[in-house]
Amino acid sequence: MKRNVFANLGLLIAFSLQSWPQDSKSFGNGSSGRAQLRAMAGENVPDSAPQQSAQTGSSTGETKEDSLKTASADQPGTNPAATPPIGSPPSPATQNDPRFSPAGELNSHLPKWLRFDGEYEARFEKGFSGKPFNANSGDTYFLNRFRLGLTIRPTNWLKFHLEGQDARAFDKDPPRSSGFYDLFDLRQAYIEVGDTEKGALALRAGQQIFYWGEGRLVADSRWSFPGRSFDAVRFTLRHDGYRLDAFAAYVVQINPVVNSGFTAPSFGNNIHGLYGGIEKLVPKAVIEPYVFWRIGALVNGEDKKPGDLDFKTYGFRWVGKLPAGFDYGTEIATQRGKVADSDFNAWAGHWVLGHTWKARWKPRFFTEYNYATGDNNPKDNKVQTFDTMYPSTHLKWGETDQVGWRNIHDVRGSLEIAPAKNWSASANYHSYWLANIHDGLYAANGSVIVPRVAAGTAGRWVGQEADIQGSHKFANGIEVGAGVGHIFPGTFIKRASPGHGYTYPYVMMIYTF
Repeated sequence: MKRNVFANLGLLIAFSLQSWPQDSKSFGNGSSGRAQLRAMAGENVPDSAPQQSAQTGSSTGETKEDSLKTASADQPGTNPAATPPIGSPPSPATQNDPRFSPAGELNSHLPKWLRFDGEYEARFEKGFSGKPFNANSGDTYFLNRFRLGLTIRPTNWLKFHLEGQDARAFDKDPPRSSGFYDLFDLRQAYIEVGDTEKGALALRAGQQIFYWGEGRLVADSRWSFPGRSFDAVRFTLRHDGYRLDAFAAYVVQINPVVNSGFTAPSFGNNIHGLYGGIEKLVPKAVIEPYVFWRIGALVNGEDKKPGDLDFKTYGFRWVGKLPAGFDYGTEIATQRGKVADSDFNAWAGHWVLGHTWKARWKPRFFTEYNYATGDNNPKDNKVQTFDTMYPSTHLKWGETDQVGWRNIHDVRGSLEIAPAKNWSASANYHSYWLANIHDGLYAANGSVIVPRVAAGTAGRWVGQEADIQGSHKFANGIEVGAGVGHIFPGTFIKRASPGHGYTYPYVMMIYTF
């Protein structure tokens, strides 16, 4: 099926070539390679709503938060008014970039309507292997990923984009999983009419990337090496400080055991949505209302009878800037529907308040609270555990990714600094409690990491986590970073699991060309 999509794109490209003008000046403005990664911790909060919209909601090109983790790298919500644009794929750098890059050198010899870009990413880390919070659960491995992209833009209103990738782990304990492996696969293949990033009206169809808001519910999974893409149709409307994106999609299911070839589509697990943006209602703020509709097949309710998954998520995100260096952000979502024959009713919230000082290192401190409901009774035919759907998870609820936005109280404090140009660092502290003592502990990706103790006898106190991260961007397109996080077990982890602490270190590098 994916091969047919790829072939159809090729036919459309060939057809368009027949009618393109020969004068290169009539094509797009040209670019070489992908834009360098932004170190979010060093960014300033925008001074106005229009500036803010360019980062939070106007889809001006995806930033690569997962490249190197500072406190606000993969967690754009730490600086709520400096978040990445929503729902958009990576945008190439301009041809004026003075640094050398292989793709840039190649592009300099090509017509301006034809651009190549590439990326290599490597990460050395120690993760879990086997049962969580076990004394001998460490698994050290080396992750590698290549991505190569091709963009054809015959006019400023028509674009074809292809991107392939190869992601794999070396010395990783089996079995293989889609969080580490995607061998010689197609990551993106879409056609765009209009300009989704800046235009008033646009349509994009094909395999593509979404990143709505801060990526808490529907987004590319950026810390996962294969990432996440969607087979989708997306329509964008933008006018005078207002915008609306409508999309219908299903998630591309990666098969990690396939040696090569394109991943086949997997129907029956769909996500549709409306995502809005209002820039002028509140000074120096952006409000983003949304609704997501998730439909799935072959799930079990609490009565263990199979059926369909069908629920809607209604919510909004609100970020802005206050006087005297303060900034704020909130996101609240409620969910209603059915899990097979069981009723589904859940909600979650996120609140953050930060302050940036006008000092040499641009220090910023913020405090944050996250809450998500849990299930009270596994046999009452009422599902109450919040569903994070398809999130970009890393660092939002801790460096180790062992705690997520389900059945949780999470109190966080963080300090971010930019000690020099292109340097950033942060330190974070989390305290965790179960929202409902009759439910379990869930990881950042939504999976169960410590099963529930239905009687509630394991207690509520999950534990604490401390993290530090740092990164540096070089002028040649290379960025390096390192970090470490540690969980100090609380009562629940000690009683409901082997109860040992967990340390997650990593070192990584990414080169964009």
